[in-house]
Amino acid sequence: MGYGFMVWAVDTNKLRQAAGSKDEKLRRMIGGRFKRDLASLDELFEHTFSSGGPNTYEALRQIIDGTVPDGARGGIYFYAFKLLVEHFGRFLDNGAVYPWNRPDFAPVNAVLKKMGVPFEVDSLYGVSLPVKLPYPDDFPLAGWVDEATVKKVAAAFEGAKTPKGEEAGIVECVRGWFRDAAAQGRGLVSYYH
Repeated sequence: MGYGFMVWAVDTNKLRQAAGSKDEKLRRMIGGRFKRDLASLDELFEHTFSSGGPNTYEALRQIIDGTVPDGARGGIYFYAFKLLVEHFGRFLDNGAVYPWNRPDFAPVNAVLKKMGVPFEVDSLYGVSLPVKLPYPDDFPLAGWVDEATVKKVAAAFEGAKTPKGEEAGIVECVRGWFRDAAAQGRGLVSYYH
């Protein structure tokens, strides 16, 4: 096993609306649906909440209630937010980018530029989400693309020929993300871990 990208087509407006909504029904629904994920994340972040930080469900509650404290450590919040992404989103094929340890984006970005596609894959390899959360110390990395940009990039892909060479598999995977998300009228959210 290694590191790689996981990508969802998701309504980014729903994600923004969920954060700070105080929607108890949504929180309970996610708590039930992702019970095992919450337990696994609690094991991973045991050091955080054993030293006074929140467990994963509490971090999710704080996101939904809009009460994430200033100075909070971000990793647990990024993973808790991922449960919202999974709840509202549809997972997309990531076969070409998982695993992808120590990714070199330059060759893929060069192919995209040559194709006339206004997108760089490394924009999904950062700490950007549709809502403001505390910066994670380490993992996960995340990125997102809004619905309008998805449509624009998908349209650029439509007229572009399939590339040849080493990067072709990754480029075609990325093309699929934009095609599928545009067809659904959704944005993209990615996690790298």
